[in-house]
Amino acid sequence: MRFRVIHRSQLLDFVELLRREYEVLAPFRGRGRDTYFDTVTDANRADIQLHVSNPQYPPKRYVLPHIERLMTLKREDGTLRIQPTLDTPKRALFGIRSCDVAGIYHLDRFYLGRDYRDGYYAERRRNLLLVNVVCTDPEVDIDDSCFCVCADTGPAAREHFDLQLMDLGDELMVVAGSAAGEAFLADPLFRAGSQAHIELRRQILSDVRKRFKKTTSWFAATVRYVSQDKILDKTWEEIGNRCLECGGCTYVCPACTCFTVTDRAISPTEVERVRLWDACALNGFTRMAGGFNPRRAVHDRRNRRFFRKLAHYFIQRELTMACVGCGRCADVCHGEVGMPTVVEMIRRATAAEDRNPSLIAQGTS
Repeated sequence: MRFRVIHRSQLLDFVELLRREYEVLAPFRGRGRDTYFDTVTDANRADIQLHVSNPQYPPKRYVLPHIERLMTLKREDGTLRIQPTLDTPKRALFGIRSCDVAGIYHLDRFYLGRDYRDGYYAERRRNLLLVNVVCTDPEVDIDDSCFCVCADTGPAAREHFDLQLMDLGDELMVVAGSAAGEAFLADPLFRAGSQAHIELRRQILSDVRKRFKKTTSWFAATVRYVSQDKILDKTWEEIGNRCLECGGCTYVCPACTCFTVTDRAISPTEVERVRLWDACALNGFTRMAGGFNPRRAVHDRRNRRFFRKLAHYFIQRELTMACVGCGRCADVCHGEVGMPTVVEMIRRATAAEDRNPSLIAQGTS
């Protein structure tokens, strides 16, 4: 990968370079801890934040919108006219964190990596430039719930971005991760870096990795236990009993792929078909056409959620794990059954089982 450097004062010049070709979306600070992605304009460009708490609403919505019109169906003169809807502006996501880069890559594997390719997703993804910002400020960038080091997705993405920006103090290192990103480095704005920049990068990353509060080897062990179906029913029931079935964990997860499709009338003669995010925590998620629900119990749906994210079968099929370590699920869960807590509950239950093997007689899920 090629890299160049710019002075910190040239950050907005870099953004303006992107704006020549793309609608640029960048992180801004709201009230309190609130942060959000928004379109950069002449009026707000000075408010762009390089270091900011990761927005809770994941930027995956720019390739998989929360509510997306797929087509309209209109009856005219006795005939049915079907009009697909595809709005794919050229966008650059500036300031996307490494965990969210990994989340979009997981969506790529799901929607584009197998026999069926989702045309709507493909067009949005083709027109999206990812400008990753490395988490280097432990006081601002790293939340108490972050565990990207356990998921091997951060604090600096190693691939799947177009450009990567890293704060080195007075200077910013810009790394190209694709041909589209490398084309920008030919601009006179950038200048050549040196070995000293590389060494400083390594030093900063080594220090930042020590600042994460949630780091545990049990994340990998949980993948093994889930894959081997060795988690007791009572553990899943304990997790399920805490769940309020709000779906919040799914809606803020950068790697969740589930959606539902519905038709709704927009005029007496016209109907639109829309795709909406769906959540496995919701009671109707697995309900069948006849009304039967094979996963009516909430703990059964919690079981399925974590199996889907951590089981080796899905990791092997999609080449990535459906958890990127962003910690959003832990932040929004009212029942405190986000991924870090679930890993800890499984660790405790497994330790108890090791002390008393007779527990296995109660069965596994």
